[in-house]
Amino acid sequence: MQLGYDVIIIGGGPAGATAAFFLGRAGRKVLMLEKETMPRYKPCGGAVSAHVLEQFPFSFEQVIQTRVNAVSYLFGEKMVTIPLKDPSMCMVMRSDFDSFLLSHAQVEIRQGAEIGAVKETDEKVTVETVGGERFEAEYLIGADGANSFTARALGLRRQKIMAGGIEIEASAPENILRRFANKVLLVFGEIGFGYVWIFPKADHLSIGIGGLHPRPGELQSAMERVVGQFGIQIEGQVRHGHPIPIYTHREKLGTARSLLVGDAAGLVDPVTGEGIRFAIRSGRMAAKAILAGSIESYQKRVDHSIGRSHRLGNVLMNIFYRHPWFGFHFALRNPVLSNGGLEMLADRIGYGRLLLRICSSIPRFMLTKKLDLEDRNTIFPQVGNYDA
Repeated sequence: MQLGYDVIIIGGGPAGATAAFFLGRAGRKVLMLEKETMPRYKPCGGAVSAHVLEQFPFSFEQVIQTRVNAVSYLFGEKMVTIPLKDPSMCMVMRSDFDSFLLSHAQVEIRQGAEIGAVKETDEKVTVETVGGERFEAEYLIGADGANSFTARALGLRRQKIMAGGIEIEASAPENILRRFANKVLLVFGEIGFGYVWIFPKADHLSIGIGGLHPRPGELQSAMERVVGQFGIQIEGQVRHGHPIPIYTHREKLGTARSLLVGDAAGLVDPVTGEGIRFAIRSGRMAAKAILAGSIESYQKRVDHSIGRSHRLGNVLMNIFYRHPWFGFHFALRNPVLSNGGLEMLADRIGYGRLLLRICSSIPRFMLTKKLDLEDRNTIFPQVGNYDA
């Protein structure tokens, strides 16, 4: 049977664009269907490792906003700042990053194409847009985010669990931007099973909060409370709510002709909520499975390289958030965690190896640790001291 395309990809984010790039480079006829018109805003902290981007044969330098050299953790009134040995953590805006990555894919791209139906038979997959267009292919990749239409249409991920998130791209005076330049701030203890983040961008701050099963209004009030302590004004600035898929267990991520990748597959880090790394990895894995003619191998490979680490991460998340004081003093203060986390962001290790490193370092850390805790105002003074 002669079909219009080898592969149809739904969604032009990092997962879909990565799959499109590697499939297109291999000579496959690919159709990318993107609901929005690129570039489009996407709520996301935007942290990605430069090492992850090295697998692409082109530079991302033009879409990197800032590079991070330290991470600060705040719990209650105490803060600790950990210098990073490897300055590979980059900050990007997803609007620019997604569009840039997709621009390198040698595939047919249709923007503004909202999906109305997805059907699969033994011989093909058929995708229909709301506008009435109809396309057929041998395979389908669903990269359409946490609320994936593809997953619903194919009966996949019916028991998914979502956390809630809010993000603001906040403008701030130059003196405040200087205080946060090249430094990530993570704030714990303000909300159960979640945290507040402040990430530096080139000319503003990306501020967000995520939490599991928050009460009505809890995310908004916690965010306002935290940023107010640092003299950041967010009143009147646009707030973007978004779901965060939480990986809890192994589940079916494909059919005989279709695969889910990235957020559509629920592959967000269960501890940090970080997803770009897994979007890129799963997108490439899906492309490899299709190119090898072994689409059925994708599920096993995802579970082996991502799922097992995520399940351990889930256990660690529950321990940390149930005992945040212990987690702050015996984990976050330990430089091994931050620098090991940087290796995780670089996709070099998982939670198993990170846990082993932390456990093996605890005796030495307890014997040699300095009095590194400081009051929050020492490092990030209140608004009255920002000009100092």
